[in-house]
Amino acid sequence: MIPKFQELPNGDAKGVFGADDVLGSLNRQTPEAIVAAAQQVRSGAMFSLNGPLDWPDPPLFAREPIRHTVYRTPMGNLDDYVDSFYPQSSSQWDGFLHIADPEIGRYNHLADERLGIESWASRGIAGRAVLLDVERWCAERGERLEWNAHRPITANELDEVRVWAGVEPLPGDILLVRTGWVTGYQSASPEARVAAKSRMDSPGLGADEDVAEYLWDWGVSAVASDNIAVEAIPLAPHTLHRRVLVRLGIPLGELWWLDELAAHSAQDGRWTSLLVSAPWHLAGSSGSPANAIALK
Repeated sequence: MIPKFQELPNGDAKGVFGADDVLGSLNRQTPEAIVAAAQQVRSGAMFSLNGPLDWPDPPLFAREPIRHTVYRTPMGNLDDYVDSFYPQSSSQWDGFLHIADPEIGRYNHLADERLGIESWASRGIAGRAVLLDVERWCAERGERLEWNAHRPITANELDEVRVWAGVEPLPGDILLVRTGWVTGYQSASPEARVAAKSRMDSPGLGADEDVAEYLWDWGVSAVASDNIAVEAIPLAPHTLHRRVLVRLGIPLGELWWLDELAAHSAQDGRWTSLLVSAPWHLAGSSGSPANAIALK
């Protein structure tokens, strides 16, 4: 029996899935949960949730632009290589090596060499995706969720959006949160995009304990959003990354392209899908491109 959040000492899931566990809440993606998730595929509609590898443009943080070269081999065929490729630059997963907690270190209190992304890659990620379109929900209530303004989303608001979407929580769900960041960024001027490199204010999940409790007690196996950090920026002193990624072992995905899936869901009224993702298999990596597809 998985304990409730309030039963976890200091919100730390150490040992919940085993003393040597390296998968965290991905353990909730049981065979039964995946079989049930496959029932979400009814129309055959398919949605890539991945931005271009050379996006955002210009790159965020201190990253350099990707350099892609196509060359002809001695055999006469074309091949490619890439320089300045940052796997967490575009749509991506934060792995368990991405960040540490100053009190407990890494997820499950394990050493760094145990927590590379290869553990996720060797099994893959799959489950029922639940899309909570917070931007659309806010718009229907007369609030404009600005893509470049700090706006924490509370646990109560997440649950209100869930009820609005008509979705009942299931263990193993992959939660997708749309804030409208991609929509705003894509329509912004070149000057505004450059400004976003140094002023990254954005809406996102609140970093308080209530949000962590809501995600854990729902039983989500992972959380991904369309914004820079899943959580709102500027970051709170005790970040949601520490609460959720490190202490609870819930993978976080960032900068996912959710607009097309959201538009389709608003049209057919169904906010669930089958989601599959194949993190890249590189030992010791702290993250991975998302490589995620949703099917309805």
